Amino acid sequence: MSDTRNFVIPRVGRVARALALSMTAGGLMAGMSVQAAERPVGVSQNLYEEGALERYLAEAKKGDIFSQYVLGHMYSTGKSVEQDYKKGLRWYRAAAEAGYAPSQLALGSMYYAGQGVEADASEAVRWFEKAAKRGYVRAQANLAAVYLAGEGIEADHDKALHWYREAVLGGHERSRYYLATMYVHGMGMDAPDYVAAYALLDPLVKEGDDSSAELLASFEDDMSRTELAEAREFLDGPQTRERMVAALD
Repeated sequence: MSDTRNFVIPRVGRVARALALSMTAGGLMAGMSVQAAERPVGVSQNLYEEGALERYLAEAKKGDIFSQYVLGHMYSTGKSVEQDYKKGLRWYRAAAEAGYAPSQLALGSMYYAGQGVEADASEAVRWFEKAAKRGYVRAQANLAAVYLAGEGIEADHDKALHWYREAVLGGHERSRYYLATMYVHGMGMDAPDYVAAYALLDPLVKEGDDSSAELLASFEDDMSRTELAEAREFLDGPQTRERMVAALD
């Protein structure tokens, strides 16, 4: 994108509303919930069919990471078993310590929410970061959300911006909205970047996302003709990773 930006101070109230949307419209707390178990490649059967608990317990005790992860999910959510956060935490931890990114994310989510353990945002960040550095986009999005919100830890817009960018580049669609919010208000940067925000939001608006449409409408009238043309030129081209990296730099 162009390096020339018109620094426009957003109207009072618009900032607060956009940030409120970013925290609630399918947002931060939804991202902190325990994640649904993801099947490994090649696995198609029902994870919770009759006899699953006994089978997963046997395999988990042998050190099978995915079985440990599924048990963590079963116990923490009460899926086919009586809900037990502490057992869920224990099995998530086993798989997380073995380096399984989805379990690292789930364990961090439980620390953030205080499920089966005293709430600890710093510990949540530690586990989110482990998974995020492995390229796991859900963890990247959660990590960015915690740094943006600054609840339990010090807010860090630079880190939030970095991890939302990584999540977007990795294909996490909802992070486009949160990253656009940061661009609109110049959070973690020298000035607002309406061109990048427009490019991020337009695909979501076309899919019918109301919160994205509202955010886009909040700044579209403030864009110059040059900025609008630049944003639309980007959207008309191939959406490759290389072009996205250039757009978000």
